[in-house]
Amino acid sequence: MEELQDDTAVLLFEHELSDQLILEYELSTSENLYVYSLDNKIYLLKEKAFTTDKKFQYQIDIFDNAITVQQLGLSRVRISDQHDKTIAMINSFPTTDEIDFRSELSLAIASDSRRKVLAKVTYDIYNLIITYDTETNELMICKILLNALEAHSKISVATQSDKEIVIHNHFDNSKSTVNFNTLKVKHPQRLFSKDAVTYFKHENLLAIYVINKRRYYVYVKRNGIYIAKGNPLKVTQHKASLRILKGIKNFYIFGRFTHSAYNSFREYEYLYVRNSEHQIAKFHRPFAKIKLLKRYGFFVFPITSVNIDNRIHNNLYIGNKNRLIHNLHFKRPDKKVKTYSLKRQQDQLFVIRTNLKGNITATIIPFSEEYSLANRMKIKLAKNLSFLLKDRRRNLNLYFEKKSNKADESAFRVFEKVMDTETNRSENYFILNKQSMHYNAVKTKYGRNIIKKYSFRHYLSIFHADYLISSELSNHVLNDRLYIDSLRNKIMKTPLVFLQHGIMFAKPVDNPMAYGFHKDKTNYNVYKSVISSQLEAEEFKKMNYEQEDLILSGLATFDYANLEKGANKIAYMPTYRYWEEGLIYSNQLEETTYYKSIMKVIHAFEKEGLLDRLLIVPHNKFSDFIYDNMPEYRQIISNNPSEALKQSIIFITDYSSAIYDAIYRGAYPIFYWEEKDYLIRNYKAEPPVNDSNAPGPVVYDILSLMQTVKQAIQQEYQLEKEYINKYRNINQFHDNKNTNRIIQFLIEDGIL
Repeated sequence: MEELQDDTAVLLFEHELSDQLILEYELSTSENLYVYSLDNKIYLLKEKAFTTDKKFQYQIDIFDNAITVQQLGLSRVRISDQHDKTIAMINSFPTTDEIDFRSELSLAIASDSRRKVLAKVTYDIYNLIITYDTETNELMICKILLNALEAHSKISVATQSDKEIVIHNHFDNSKSTVNFNTLKVKHPQRLFSKDAVTYFKHENLLAIYVINKRRYYVYVKRNGIYIAKGNPLKVTQHKASLRILKGIKNFYIFGRFTHSAYNSFREYEYLYVRNSEHQIAKFHRPFAKIKLLKRYGFFVFPITSVNIDNRIHNNLYIGNKNRLIHNLHFKRPDKKVKTYSLKRQQDQLFVIRTNLKGNITATIIPFSEEYSLANRMKIKLAKNLSFLLKDRRRNLNLYFEKKSNKADESAFRVFEKVMDTETNRSENYFILNKQSMHYNAVKTKYGRNIIKKYSFRHYLSIFHADYLISSELSNHVLNDRLYIDSLRNKIMKTPLVFLQHGIMFAKPVDNPMAYGFHKDKTNYNVYKSVISSQLEAEEFKKMNYEQEDLILSGLATFDYANLEKGANKIAYMPTYRYWEEGLIYSNQLEETTYYKSIMKVIHAFEKEGLLDRLLIVPHNKFSDFIYDNMPEYRQIISNNPSEALKQSIIFITDYSSAIYDAIYRGAYPIFYWEEKDYLIRNYKAEPPVNDSNAPGPVVYDILSLMQTVKQAIQQEYQLEKEYINKYRNINQFHDNKNTNRIIQFLIEDGIL
């Protein structure tokens, strides 16, 4: 940084971005480094003193002389008392970071009300409100983000307090105060009387404000001007009765489509995907001049237009010609989790459906066999015949593993034991893809108790199933994503005995992507879950499971877990990064941190002469893509974690639960957390495994990783006693009788 001059900004590059502080780094107690955007240019600034050349010009309004407010340098705000004593220093003001400062302070404040706003600092969308509570003698500082997405030239808004905004009608200079915290979603507030409507007699929507990430709509009704909180349908009074058809290259959405609010008819005619930058169609009204038919028409748009930035899911929206306003609706309300249309385009499947919130979504996934015409006919026939062919005197239990493509984990181990257990109270079948390497052997041994995936019997057995017993969630009886409603609905209703394929003590269970497994949120009927310790039980309790929902038995697959004789591989298995899934599926592997992390490890092992011992074990969701896109390293890539675990005497991961399986087998575990902060930021939650309870060495950079690998080799892979004790807290079973305990539960519970 020596070449940077103090307090002089250096232009890095031009980029379209709102004015804001992007990065702040403290070089010393008196010197900061900043990266910031201003007028669509990105600058670097080393600030040694508080420069008088203000890059961001803050507006400071002081309403009481009890305090003084100053802008210091690029990003700081200093609040001081009458004696110039610092009360508070606010750093990084022009960012979206929250500020909630409270401090007891005795100030001589005269006020008729309990709370008085002493000062306000404003820059662009950023508002700093400094308030004093005269009853508790407390100074409060908060930040409000107020952004006008759309606004009429004669309407403006400003913050008034930490809870209030003021809407200004410049036609007659009238003002209205709104408490945005107490405003109810279902009850809009009238801002101005009926007289004000004459100023906006041809308008419907006047403004859209975003306050602390929540949208507020200012709009016209016949009896006045109103504001609605987070409820655009109040503004437009949208009504629809639409259907969808697929063509060779296009989707067609047609039917009755209207908005009945004041001045709203034909105002919101545009279809958007994902955000306001992707407008894909306008509503056509071929009978616009015929009164009875003018509300009918259609959208037509290319099937591929819903593929935005290679994302798997993109919502569809309706808006005016400038921006989206609300979600597209086929009916109001739309039925949740319903598939409307499926269309194959080469090796991709385009799905138009509703999601868990009932919003219309376009989903793009790899095409798989169940969506073929022949398979959909089998599914329909199986459903129609299922009521006639069921033996209602006996339970029918289905066992399966990931996408029903393998037979080497807990589900198969339990099924094997069941086949050796005398029971006349249940029928038990294992679902397996004929393409699986295990198929011929298990079909020969178990005959008709093995059901071929995608067969008519497969679909019929799903409709007949009383229980699903699996190391995966219920949908894996067919596929990880399933958009065939009749089949999905039956699968979701059927009780699942969840055997788990790994101990749930790695990734955080309270991350947003795990919410679908929380008992109060899941659509799966998770009847019981196998766990390995009371420590793991506490993770399930975070997800609102009770102790009686759990089977404390240990994982069945661990009974058969061992290392092959002479195992000498060093496995690296980075955990699943769901936020990079779209890039993986669209063959942009090299853009992902997943790929970069793997390459970093490969190069380090290459440098140390250990590449021949390295085994890259991608997560199941990514394995095929990694294998296909890295042909030069194909010999060190394993797309079968179960086989890799048998061969690996050292196991390295960030947050994969497979490491607990590896320890059970006798492998030396290493937690490689160089990307810990990045992963936690994207998980949006802290993992349960940490520096104090990890049952193996923790390293934070590639050099430490290689040193630890060499140390493990030198000590012949013997795991230190302290780590063994920590492991026993996570997995308390090591007698190879986990499967027996699970079978005993199934018998006692009447499932077998």
